[in-house]
Amino acid sequence: MKNSADNLKGKNKYLELCYSEENLKHHLEKILNNHTPQKYIFKKVKSRPAAVLIPIYFKNREAHILFTKRTEIVEHHKGQISFPGGSRDPEDADLKFTALRETEEEVGIKKQDIQIVGQTDIFLTNTHFLVTPYVGFFAYPYPFTVNGDEIDRLISVPLRHFFDEQNFEVKPYEKENYNWLIHYYYFNHDVIWGVTGFLLSNFLSIAFGLNRNLFNPSK
Repeated sequence: MKNSADNLKGKNKYLELCYSEENLKHHLEKILNNHTPQKYIFKKVKSRPAAVLIPIYFKNREAHILFTKRTEIVEHHKGQISFPGGSRDPEDADLKFTALRETEEEVGIKKQDIQIVGQTDIFLTNTHFLVTPYVGFFAYPYPFTVNGDEIDRLISVPLRHFFDEQNFEVKPYEKENYNWLIHYYYFNHDVIWGVTGFLLSNFLSIAFGLNRNLFNPSK
């Protein structure tokens, strides 16, 4: 009973953060600044460096995460729900710049309007992108400018939605002789999965102790 009470107390503490921008931002800065990023690389392969932004904003006094639904004409991950981001250009100063540049190109949020509070862990995707995620805040409402060639639409999900285990599922998946545990998050009629599911689970595990780092593939 004590463990159950402690878990409930911890969950309520994190839920309370969803309703205070100042406290959530302070919490994430502290957690991420004390976190040493890990690398999840399931095989040795030549990879392309990439970065994404986990964009957080407050709407109706509640924290939300912004996602993009990709079009069917992009080269990779057609039709999937993603964080804004992409591969690093040679002229990018660093991967943080990549995440900010790609976010501005895809959804129109200017670099100077995003406050980066830290980064999570680094993942090698099965399409051989080595992805570094950054967590950042921006003010809402915002005059988004969506790149219609890459983005079909924007999706806004309350942060607290991801704390509910009923909205989360893990399913086994085999590809190229690797056995993966694919993460699925359900919101209305949308399904967040694939690379974004991994990155989201990793963020939630680091920032809120949700223990969802279950993705190392095996042969």
